[in-house]
Amino acid sequence: MRKGLEVVKSVPYAAGRLRNAPRNGDLLISYNPNVEASYFDHDFGKYSLEGRIVRNENAEDPWVLSIHGARADYTKSDYVTLGLRDRGLSILGMNMSGHNRVSPVPLEETSLDNNIAEAEAFFSYLNPSRRRKIIAYSLGGTPALKVLEAHIEEVDRLVLFGPGIYDTRAYSQPFGPPFSSVIRMPYSYRNNDLIPILKRYEGKVLLIVGEYDGLEPVKYGKPAGGAVGEAIIDGRRRYSPIPNEVIELLYNASPSGQCRMITVRGADHAVVSWMRDHPEEAKPLLDEIGDFLKD
Repeated sequence: MRKGLEVVKSVPYAAGRLRNAPRNGDLLISYNPNVEASYFDHDFGKYSLEGRIVRNENAEDPWVLSIHGARADYTKSDYVTLGLRDRGLSILGMNMSGHNRVSPVPLEETSLDNNIAEAEAFFSYLNPSRRRKIIAYSLGGTPALKVLEAHIEEVDRLVLFGPGIYDTRAYSQPFGPPFSSVIRMPYSYRNNDLIPILKRYEGKVLLIVGEYDGLEPVKYGKPAGGAVGEAIIDGRRRYSPIPNEVIELLYNASPSGQCRMITVRGADHAVVSWMRDHPEEAKPLLDEIGDFLKD
């Protein structure tokens, strides 16, 4: 095992413990009792994390796993999750440790290794009779691809919103300065173990990137081999935390014809926020994602 924080152990879930409301209402998007959903906890031994099942109109068990990014919980992508529910998909969202107000573990006491283990645990709840799908946002791209590695024959669709990939040496580092010190080294993302997974993956990939994410750093006065971060473009503050080469690596990794990239005009890294603020423009994008994920 790599040096760093201890990786959590998964404790088997006791079936039947579904709730009609979240355990803790301090979510990023306030609990809406009008959203029909089921909630449950997965016990990791030292702590537990919550999953949320949103079922389609036929009340089918979920076959799509949604993995949030940093500074998020499963509600942050609700515009997409609920939009896809209305298009016939049943989705399991999950909380990862460290990234939100409901986390039982402080950010500095967990790691990407733990987040990977957490995503793997929640994947096990997906309906095994269906071809499974994964949607991931930002930092959640790394747990998604590691889950894909373990279940590469079972997953036939992968949707990545502005995904982050990182130096493998960062996985075991506590979030905060130790993690950041690794990923901020120029071109550190090249020392990843995820691109080889995509190269041998035979399923379909949909890569969704904001127009102002994945920007060329040198063009904006930043060192090569990293991300632009915040930049003022046409008088507006834009956020581009994903290095442009990361987008290129991901897009080019899949065999010809298996990866499609959608550039969302007017959006930066916060594509879901842009969709929420532009519902008319977002509707065709939701339609495309829904069609892509259908068997």
